[in-house]
Amino acid sequence: MIAHHKLIAALLVLTAVILAGCSSGGYPQPEIDALAKCITEKSGVMYGTFWCPKCAQVKKNFGGAMQYISYVECDARGDNEQSELCIQKGIDKYATFVFNDDANKNNWLVGVPTFEELAAKAGCPAPQKKQ
Repeated sequence: MIAHHKLIAALLVLTAVILAGCSSGGYPQPEIDALAKCITEKSGVMYGTFWCPKCAQVKKNFGGAMQYISYVECDARGDNEQSELCIQKGIDKYATFVFNDDANKNNWLVGVPTFEELAAKAGCPAPQKKQ
């Protein structure tokens, strides 16, 4: 009977660890929401494709806050695609964050930027990790 209780306790701890790993990296969701809104207010745009693994990771990191990010689908096969815009802008890597319609690729954030990198580039407050 005691072994059964220990097994249940171990499974509960394991479940908590797994769920913590599936969250937004220990950042409070309201602060992630605020960052996403601020990025969009500061003319930040994410260019990506539906099949891009790095884009999927960025979307996972933002979670529900992705609804606040201005997103441009660059694959002609994707929903609400704007592939011509991506070609015009020279977007050739995904995910790419462009701020203030800056044409200088050296100023773009490419791949999976951290919340801190995005906040610094946009001039927004960065979310603070939970203690």
